[in-house]
Amino acid sequence: MDDLRKLQDDDKTIHEIKKNIKNKKHYFIEDGILFRKQQLPLSSVPYVPTGRIRADILKIYHDTPANGAHFGRDKTTRKIKERYYWPTMIADIRNHINSCLPCAQNNYRRQKLPGKLKPIPPPEGIWKLLSMDFHGPITPTSKKRK
Repeated sequence: MDDLRKLQDDDKTIHEIKKNIKNKKHYFIEDGILFRKQQLPLSSVPYVPTGRIRADILKIYHDTPANGAHFGRDKTTRKIKERYYWPTMIADIRNHINSCLPCAQNNYRRQKLPGKLKPIPPPEGIWKLLSMDFHGPITPTSKKRK
């Protein structure tokens, strides 16, 4: 906890929250560490400062066998949310899981694979099919040509 206290002291955002703690109803300080109050049944959790510690938490709760290695987004989010808080936590977890190579290699796709291209039959006569491509705006040349 001493390491967390030191990291929090070095974080500008946490410093601002601590400075205005009277106006922050979701936060409190205990033993010099900023905590966020959560809705029951979750208990209060420490605010994690920006930096390497967030990446370490993501690795511990998603990548290591001791914590169930490579759980999905919802289960990983639940496990981390029970113990920590930071504002971009949900997006960080999603990005970490989306960039996890073992998950990408071993999880099946839930979406239908893109199919093969199908030929378009030729039109049956003149003016039966009309298509047009749009391109622009085109910047004029030095001689004002487009």
